[in-house]
Amino acid sequence: MQKELCVLIHGFAGNPQEVAPLAHALERKGYEVVTPLLPGHNSDKKRMEKITASDWLQVIEEIVRQAIDEKKDIHLIGFSMGAMIASIMASRYQIATLVLLSPSVYVFTPFVLKMRMEKFFQYIRKNRSLPVQTMLSNRALISSVPIHNVLQFQKIVRHAKRIFRHISVPICIIHGQMDETVDPKSSEWIFRAALSKEKELHYLPLSKHHICHDCEGDTVIQMVTAFLEKHHRRQLAR
Repeated sequence: MQKELCVLIHGFAGNPQEVAPLAHALERKGYEVVTPLLPGHNSDKKRMEKITASDWLQVIEEIVRQAIDEKKDIHLIGFSMGAMIASIMASRYQIATLVLLSPSVYVFTPFVLKMRMEKFFQYIRKNRSLPVQTMLSNRALISSVPIHNVLQFQKIVRHAKRIFRHISVPICIIHGQMDETVDPKSSEWIFRAALSKEKELHYLPLSKHHICHDCEGDTVIQMVTAFLEKHHRRQLAR
């Protein structure tokens, strides 16, 4: 019986905790799970300055190549920028399935700006007693990521957008309709662009960007595990 490996890739300026609930659930289901930390994504974001898009891709590519050598079925699961990295790998290597969580195609849109403003004012209302300077310095509101790495993130997105018409692997896409970071239209665009004959698109009406940790996190786990098991059964039947 072939081994099945799930590679969960976190988002830009994030870490594996972003996908931890899903990773733990997949481990309980019996999958082998790896959640790599992308280069430069430690507590000191300034160390990212010398990191490039190629460095992020290389880490995942090495994991995929090793799994192929070991004849494992590979399930690539990416969150946000990680979804774009997973897609690039799916265009290069033969994998079993591709799962995209809050994929980051459209980041700066009127919808996203509106959601961010609403989040900002909600934060102010909840913290009226805090000094303005404290609120403005909150790490949740202001990112310390070097501009160089923002450009590398955009490079990943541009690269991924060019390859979806060449991806035919089964795809499951899940996006929160209240996403304040990435426009949910990103998932619709991928769903239409992907060549895959077997593809699913699910929207979560109450969830924001970090869907694995939001109020519909259990639904995300159910959707992903059902998708993987469905395609695993089809492979066994062949």
